[in-house]
Amino acid sequence: MVVAPWPVWAQYALAQVTEWTMKVPLVAKAQVRMLAEGVTDAAPPAASVPDDLLPQRRFTAEQIRSALPEPGGFGWKDLRVSR
Repeated sequence: MVVAPWPVWAQYALAQVTEWTMKVPLVAKAQVRMLAEGVTDAAPPAASVPDDLLPQRRFTAEQIRSALPEPGGFGWKDLRVSR
């Protein structure tokens, strides 16, 4: 795999085009903005929240998986023009 530097303006342009044309964009402008600002490391773990703020409904891995799109690459069906 070859990794080459790419100007931020070109990444924004790609993000804008994919947001206009795809149901689920390949890359979003918010992602490009975060990378351009240097947000690449995860935040440190937070302290536990009070009991009244804990989630009341727990999700299982199966529930989450059933809500995700089918695995695979992007294709014609991902474009907004293909209804």
